[in-house]
Amino acid sequence: MIRYDANTASLVSIHADQNIIFHSLASGEPSRQIVGFNDEIIDATFLTAPSSSSHTHVALATNSNLIRMYSTATFDVRLLSGHKDMVLSLDKSIDYRWLASGSKDRTARIWSSTENGDWRCLAVCEGHAEAVGGVALSRKMDDKGKTGRFMMTASQDRTIKMWDLTTIPLDEIPDEPIKPRSLATLRAHEKDINALDLAPNDRFLASGSQDKLVKIYEVDFNPGQGGAVRHVGTCKGHKRGVWTVKFSKTDRIVASGAADRTVRIWSLDDYSCLKVCLVY
Repeated sequence: MIRYDANTASLVSIHADQNIIFHSLASGEPSRQIVGFNDEIIDATFLTAPSSSSHTHVALATNSNLIRMYSTATFDVRLLSGHKDMVLSLDKSIDYRWLASGSKDRTARIWSSTENGDWRCLAVCEGHAEAVGGVALSRKMDDKGKTGRFMMTASQDRTIKMWDLTTIPLDEIPDEPIKPRSLATLRAHEKDINALDLAPNDRFLASGSQDKLVKIYEVDFNPGQGGAVRHVGTCKGHKRGVWTVKFSKTDRIVASGAADRTVRIWSLDDYSCLKVCLVY
């Protein structure tokens, strides 16, 4: 259904997925979007527009190929299109200005905000054979204080990949998305990989899988030279698939949450379980 709104000089389209979109007649671009239904929220993260020093948006991944980008001030929303199938995972760069997304369409994408508030795709990472269930952007700034320069992805194809993001322009939006190069591929688990997290120093990576295991890897990234991912430890104890993993910012521990309704804390010294918390 389409209606004309004289007050805003816009065409208003009402869609079967319960979204209402205002299209400016002057530019032809969406000027406002109202989302009536989000379905199940699979992942979420905060982001910051270039002109701000505080969080300006929250991105949601739902049972959709569209990413919901909500303004934290007005709750106006933009629908980011590009993925061809459901978005499964989200992550943000250390400065909150890049968004990474992984999808059932077997790709990962990098997004950034323009000066006028639109969100555009910077890069598309292609190479996995199955859905991308986990994404993690590097946690450290480069020598010039810019955002992270590599990304890790994990897939139902049971592999983890490292991607070189140094070819992505930092201060402009390319006319066409960049195609980053894969630097390393590691077969990591025996079942689907659901989650990834990088340590604050970018030296270690954690993965969680349907095989009930949390694994730890040493990461080596050399800009312009290459990268490597090496398995160094396995955390055993969950009774069902692991859905989330997170490094501590201050201690040598990693936390994991699983379908067995427990959160476990693991030591990075010997990979033993330090504590088990039952979640009802």
